[in-house]
Amino acid sequence: MRRLLATATSVATLAAIVLVLVSCSSSRRRAAPEHVPATWHEVRESAGHTVHVQEHQVPCRDCHGDQGFAPPSTDVCERCHGAVQATIHPGDPLVPGRAPACQDCHGFGADRDVRPTNCMRCHEAAQGPHIKPVGAHADEACSDCHRAHGTPSVEPKECTSCHAAQQTQHAGMRGCLDCHEMHETELAADAGCVRCHAKQPARARVDGKALNLGHPRCTTCHTPHAFGAKEVKPCAACHQSKPVIAAAKHPACITCHAPHDGATPRSCITCHTQRTQHPATPTTTSCATCHPPHGLPAGGKALACESCHQNKPHHGKATCLDCHAPHAAKPTLTAALCATCHANKTQTTAATGHAACITCHVSAAHEPSKPVAACASCHTKSVNAGHRDCAQCHTGGPHAPKAPPKPCATCHAPEASSAPKGHQACASCHEPHSGARKPTATCATCHADQASTGHGTRVACASCHRPHGPKGVAAIPACATCHAPAKRQGLHKVDGHTQCATCHLAHEVRPRDDRATCLSCHKKQEAHEPTAVRCATCHPFRAGP
Repeated sequence: MRRLLATATSVATLAAIVLVLVSCSSSRRRAAPEHVPATWHEVRESAGHTVHVQEHQVPCRDCHGDQGFAPPSTDVCERCHGAVQATIHPGDPLVPGRAPACQDCHGFGADRDVRPTNCMRCHEAAQGPHIKPVGAHADEACSDCHRAHGTPSVEPKECTSCHAAQQTQHAGMRGCLDCHEMHETELAADAGCVRCHAKQPARARVDGKALNLGHPRCTTCHTPHAFGAKEVKPCAACHQSKPVIAAAKHPACITCHAPHDGATPRSCITCHTQRTQHPATPTTTSCATCHPPHGLPAGGKALACESCHQNKPHHGKATCLDCHAPHAAKPTLTAALCATCHANKTQTTAATGHAACITCHVSAAHEPSKPVAACASCHTKSVNAGHRDCAQCHTGGPHAPKAPPKPCATCHAPEASSAPKGHQACASCHEPHSGARKPTATCATCHADQASTGHGTRVACASCHRPHGPKGVAAIPACATCHAPAKRQGLHKVDGHTQCATCHLAHEVRPRDDRATCLSCHKKQEAHEPTAVRCATCHPFRAGP
């Protein structure tokens, strides 16, 4: 049998060579046998030579010319096939390198993979920046949808012709291609969910890693092609052993966990209006410090205080909850409770900022011998050196915080005695504790009209006025202090115009240059231009035209 196959192969090879020589003899000049390359037996069965030489008996010289059998130019096909248009591979100027030629698909060489039906020879990889590698449907015949020389070049079959069992009406989508690309890579549709679901939290956007731990893709919970609420995989399918705090009130996982926001649960205050500032542990939120959602037996509510506070001695026979309000910002002893033993103290602090005994007596419940917290532990305003002893002004002490403080004049007599009328209330301008002027207490706060006109817009009020002694100007300085004769302009230089107050008031917008004011001094000009309203129109007081 082997000998017969070998003999048949030799005969076929010889017949092919003879056929080439015969086809070449149809030309005016036959190709000499020595011109036929020795590699002819390697290419004789290529798709291109089979069609041209064996089927249509095209002379070799029509393609190779008279100079031997070097590979012909890429445009040689146009001599006979000029009317054939390459609709799929017309040549894209944006693709780097040579544009596709006929020989790239219709092979004439020894490589048997170069044939029109083997598109995947090139399309397993990306073809330039615009053509992605073929993934899905790579094992299907490309000609089922693509026509290399036809118009239109693409006539895709209906997806349901092969995928009839995968029909879906996902959120009103029109067809499969709303989610799938024709040649997408494996699981690419999973990563494409975000195209429509961009409003889901950023952590839920699929980029290969982005969903929360344990939920790597949308299809972890959603069954492809069955996206209804009934088809969503129940949480218990993966989270079977999770005891739930007060299970009757938290029947569903999504009560606390937003499905697309991963492991981060909703804040407890979404449902529970009771707020707390109990310190959080490094691994829990503030509520979960005492109420671990999955760390108690089903139906449990809270850990015992002693689970964290093992070394805290009780105050007498009291339990923790007898004195501590569990959801308060700080452990708070109620005034009524403290009054049981400390009535004389709680009466004077009632309805004040000192009503909660534990605010100052931080350690009294567990370590009564420790000193009372300093005032600065709550009253953090900065104080100057003379105000550091709180009791110097607040003579009522911490148990009578509403007692009136000493008046400022007790220590600041020079300032109080020299303050002009309206400036006796020191706290109007000064912070009582730091002594600094309040940022909002400017002269314009009370003297808005004066600060917005005349000198008030050009110089600091303290240039002419002082709020109180002992520093600053004691009396308003003369105008000439700033407006020296050498600086005067125009008619200001005339000797009769040296009394500024005749025409100017410090806080008026403009000088009085009306006719009546000028005639108060220049009575002889009463008949001069009687219709003029302002003398300064012709008699300017400023330099220049």
